[in-house]
Amino acid sequence: MVRRVRGLVAAVLVTAAAGSCVDTPSVVPEQARAGDPRAMRALASWRADMDSLVIRAAQLDSAVSTLATDDEVQRARRAFAAARVSFKHVELALEYYAPTTSRDINGAALPHAEEHEGPEIVTPPTGFQVVEEALFGADPQAEREALQTEVRTLRQILTRASTMLGAQVVTDDRVWDAVKLEMARIVSLGITGFDSPVAGQSLPEADAALEGIARAIAPFRSNNPGWSRVDSLLRGAQRGLRVSGDRDAFNHLAFLVQHANPLTRALNAQRIVLGIGQPDERRAFRMQAITLFDSGAFDVLAFAPIDTRDEPVARVALGRALFHDARLSGDNSRACSACHVPERAFTDSLKASPGRRGQPLPRNTPTVINIGLQVGSFSDLRTTYLEDQVTEVVQNVDEMHARLAEVSTSLASDTALVTQFRAAFARRTGRVDSAITPARIRAALAAYMRSLTSLNAPVDRALRGDTSALSTDERAGFNVFVGKGRCATCHFLPLTNGTVPPMYQKSEVEVLGVPTRPVTSGARIDPDVGRHRIAGAAPNKYAFRTPSLRNVALTAPYMHNGAYPTLESVIDFYNRGGGAGIGVALDNQTLPADRLHLTTREQRVLVQFLRALTDTAGTQRR
Repeated sequence: MVRRVRGLVAAVLVTAAAGSCVDTPSVVPEQARAGDPRAMRALASWRADMDSLVIRAAQLDSAVSTLATDDEVQRARRAFAAARVSFKHVELALEYYAPTTSRDINGAALPHAEEHEGPEIVTPPTGFQVVEEALFGADPQAEREALQTEVRTLRQILTRASTMLGAQVVTDDRVWDAVKLEMARIVSLGITGFDSPVAGQSLPEADAALEGIARAIAPFRSNNPGWSRVDSLLRGAQRGLRVSGDRDAFNHLAFLVQHANPLTRALNAQRIVLGIGQPDERRAFRMQAITLFDSGAFDVLAFAPIDTRDEPVARVALGRALFHDARLSGDNSRACSACHVPERAFTDSLKASPGRRGQPLPRNTPTVINIGLQVGSFSDLRTTYLEDQVTEVVQNVDEMHARLAEVSTSLASDTALVTQFRAAFARRTGRVDSAITPARIRAALAAYMRSLTSLNAPVDRALRGDTSALSTDERAGFNVFVGKGRCATCHFLPLTNGTVPPMYQKSEVEVLGVPTRPVTSGARIDPDVGRHRIAGAAPNKYAFRTPSLRNVALTAPYMHNGAYPTLESVIDFYNRGGGAGIGVALDNQTLPADRLHLTTREQRVLVQFLRALTDTAGTQRR
């Protein structure tokens, strides 16, 4: 359960998939033809909203120029809130057509590290969340000069964004695609408090984002009776967000099931009635899926290398056989399943597995269930794809200590296995090819691990509408997870890992201050520096990938070093403020050092919710 801290401290958003820092759209708009008339009217609305945002930012600039009194601080905070609402009105367009610039406007108040051919380039944060942290912090008056600088930088970025948005050619399918993604953004990042961590305005800002959706689809309105349902659900969702100003007390589960998901489905139905198609793209959040919580919402192959078209059943079966085959190790003594034990949710219940030479491995064994639904592997994100993870493990001197080329030669003498390879990699042309190669071993093992995808836990069934799948305590625990516990600000719904929705192109690492032992005072930081060993930028020291919480009840002990034996002890660690709360002094901890103040009951129901994330169906067959 990690909460994000938006301080000028060391944390990074790691781009593990291919990408760059050039501001290119998350999807490429169709520039080859003129924009559709209704879509271009939506664009005109976005331009007007950008003009309003620019004006609000100017008003914020004026307000932060003097903060001598409490009244002036409150005036500046109101100006900030108004500017953020204006941003939320046009967020769906900025995130769709200018995602990098949108990050500059409203990204986390954390240094950003991008990997290129050389060392990581670390850039300071900019935008609303940097302003928010200073303006809503303990002493905004002392931050006046810094606030002026940040707001003026923000205004420059907004000018750039206005120019970029004004140059777009927009089509109907793109407008509705942006609407779908904004609904996903609201439920996974908006209401969770991800981008309003200090001011605590996530609910009114989600309301404003819904208003932005209403404005975007306004040019498509007709006498079609389906619009009345859209309007009714939209108003109901906005009313639901206004019920409580206290995000911690907000019933997030009820909002998702009763308001957000029905509205998303109604919008999709109206798109279909209008005869508007969808862009032809492969994404992790499938184009054909409606909500993030749908069964089959995720395409595991979208996380695979781009040339991975399909993974036949025969290839998965081969991968399963190889996963349990000790011949993949240099001395034929160890299979993948020696540490990733299927009956233990593919972990081994040890703080650290014994290494090949008798010494314990440096890190806890993670589960491989749902491992295909994330960008990057290992606790330090040192590989992007599962195929690369296979190479790392097989050739690691302390793990398998083999060479894939030699393993290929050895396996070629097994006629039964040769037959399996032939079936797994049969050419569509019908040509027989039974060669066993390192690339095919990698591909088969990766295919098997991707097949270990299971998203039908009680929580999933509840989010699809069957709230009876969860007990009263589990439902309460869900609301603690998303609300007061701030867990969902890093363990993003619905996957509960750190790969950022709704585009799922980047994974986060966090600095928690994990100790060597589960003590509550006088703790010492675990010496493992995490991602810093791979990417030496200062923000990466003691940073580790945010793992999935799926099946977490089965995968004790916890943390990269197995320091915490139970879920209760993990929650206590977070409740105290992570490492800072138990004596670990780091200047780059990204987990807020302030206590969560979870009550005994809130901690108990949170554990109950985490247990309801259990689903190993179809994964444990040897």
